[in-house]
Amino acid sequence: MTAKLWGGRFEKKDMDARVMRFTSSIDIDKVLAEYDCLSSKVHVEMLSRRGFISEAEKKELLGALDELSSEIEQGTFQTQGYEDIHSAVQDYVAKKAPAPAKKMHTGRSRNEQVVNDVRLYCRDSVARVKGLIVELQRSLTGLAERTADVIIPGYTHLNRAQPVLFAHLVIAYVEMLQRDLDRLEDAGRRADVSVMGSGAIAGSALELDRRFTAEKLGFKNISANSIDAVSDRDFIAELVAALCFMAVHLSRICEDLILYSTAEFGFLEIGADYCTGSSLMPQKRNPDVLELVRGKSSGLISALNSLFILLKGLPQSYNRDLQEDKKPLFESVETVSAELEIMAGLVSTISLKKETAAKALEDEFIYATDLAEYLVRKGAAFKDAHDIIGNIVRHCAEKDINISDLSISELKGFSEKLEEDVYGLLNPETSVANKKTPGSTNPELVKKAIAGWKRKLGGRSS
Repeated sequence: MTAKLWGGRFEKKDMDARVMRFTSSIDIDKVLAEYDCLSSKVHVEMLSRRGFISEAEKKELLGALDELSSEIEQGTFQTQGYEDIHSAVQDYVAKKAPAPAKKMHTGRSRNEQVVNDVRLYCRDSVARVKGLIVELQRSLTGLAERTADVIIPGYTHLNRAQPVLFAHLVIAYVEMLQRDLDRLEDAGRRADVSVMGSGAIAGSALELDRRFTAEKLGFKNISANSIDAVSDRDFIAELVAALCFMAVHLSRICEDLILYSTAEFGFLEIGADYCTGSSLMPQKRNPDVLELVRGKSSGLISALNSLFILLKGLPQSYNRDLQEDKKPLFESVETVSAELEIMAGLVSTISLKKETAAKALEDEFIYATDLAEYLVRKGAAFKDAHDIIGNIVRHCAEKDINISDLSISELKGFSEKLEEDVYGLLNPETSVANKKTPGSTNPELVKKAIAGWKRKLGGRSS
């Protein structure tokens, strides 16, 4: 049986093996090993500054913790059999420096240790995920730049709506991801708080230097209330919520790419490296990667839901229920990180089928709004223009003909304001070029948007 950080109160030192297995969190919180080791180093320095340990004891403890850091980095640190990561770190130091190790836990509780470790993990995770978002944004911006002249049908309700530049759609994804990055940064600010010195619930009677500990660990702030500090998991739920938004956005991007790569749409092709085949049907080329990214979003939604359910009925302050907060956090971070990385690679393999998109744009009903706005420029009220063009579309649909199949005299039968120049509106290039509002699919505006994102993102676009 491994050493524990508690036990004096208990006559029997060894707990039931089943209880040990049930209550142990080491399989999950071993992820925090480097953070617990770092926090212990800073805690030792703080105790030395305050006179709770001697210089010699400090040297011994830091030496043991340095050895532990190396083992953690090399992946050789053994954690099996321990109750939690704090016990594993403490026992390692106790074996290297037995006497000084008895003082290492002075003025701290596992209640605060675990929160501080998780806050350090969140801070690093935010930085890592932000970098992966930027890489995907760069890859998408590169795709937009490569396809800046390609027009496809834009869809509402999954029905053809108006012509748009494919690059305009891709930049929409970049915008979505930027909001995700902003939310992530905001969640990171809430995590950037040191709770060390809060103790188990009430703080400490010892003169601990909380500011020193916070500054050495790189935290910008210290917690204001010791009760709240050890029981607060808002920052975890908020980070998972930000990741949840990201997963939903990635799922929506995947849905577009899946649809547009089908034979029914046929606008793009995904690189073979990111597709799989069928064990039965030799012809299949399946976008399994995109489907799995779409599918895994459900896991993040579940993780967020489980955190809210975990927290909703807890009394102040610390309760062992909170041991269950880390699994949804760690899994959410790792899932989104993997998705962002693989999506950046996948996007770089996308190629467009211009001819297929052009064929879809031969459906002239997609230019109905252009025709209505033509009439508005001629002085018609929009409601009247809407009715006129709607009547033309209905007439053509009943006759199974295109709008351009109507003679000018036939068109004038619907409105005298229609002139020969109306036929020039029935093509995709004119449609997108005529857009004037900021943020629209106008080619010049889209090029400026691409250039702006390239400047903002820095580095190369793939």
